[in-house]
Amino acid sequence: MTNTVAPESNHMKSRRGSRIVKFLLVFIILAAVIGLSKRSPVWFQRQFTTDAQMETRSANFEQGFAAQFTKVRGQDSVWAIRISETDMNEWLASRLPKWLEYQGKSSQECNRKVLVRCRQDHMDIAAENSWGVGVIEITPRMQSSTKEIATPATLNIQPTSAAIGTLSIPTFIISTFGPTDMFESLQASEFRLADGRRVKVQDIEVLPGEIRMQLETSPTKN
Repeated sequence: MTNTVAPESNHMKSRRGSRIVKFLLVFIILAAVIGLSKRSPVWFQRQFTTDAQMETRSANFEQGFAAQFTKVRGQDSVWAIRISETDMNEWLASRLPKWLEYQGKSSQECNRKVLVRCRQDHMDIAAENSWGVGVIEITPRMQSSTKEIATPATLNIQPTSAAIGTLSIPTFIISTFGPTDMFESLQASEFRLADGRRVKVQDIEVLPGEIRMQLETSPTKN
């Protein structure tokens, strides 16, 4: 007696084909997600190699920046400052590691690459991590806490978008990769100097390649 195998039904073939198609779709989606998350933004490929000249420029930039903030000015003196994208990136490459080390950060955090990019009204901040590059977009603007005209405006720098590589992600998880702690002190838009005077941000503008700020130094020491 000869045993025979019944031919596969069209229904079984259809189910098997459907499973294969679903598997392929999931595989393609996962591959695309991984590919996008591992792909660094084109602008992040810029290199700022630290050397003696950059160290000197960055140290001068840091000292000049501090000098502007601590300068003794006239009654309710309003002043302005321009910060170029290049100055910021050179400082991030040569001085940020030392600043992070002083703050007690790990060697891995101290040595990661961080870059900024200034566009019209927007500023992008990107930082390397072991799993890729995290990118934060902020749109700095002065914002009043109430509708009353007399209420002093504060500096709003809440992230408007975020990404891992070129893959967009929700902004609420950016704390896992973004150097946001460096900008938290700006949120109040006011700085107290060592001698008691206060410096307040009155306006901020982000342009391609630079940031411009208008500030006011109060002569009152309190």
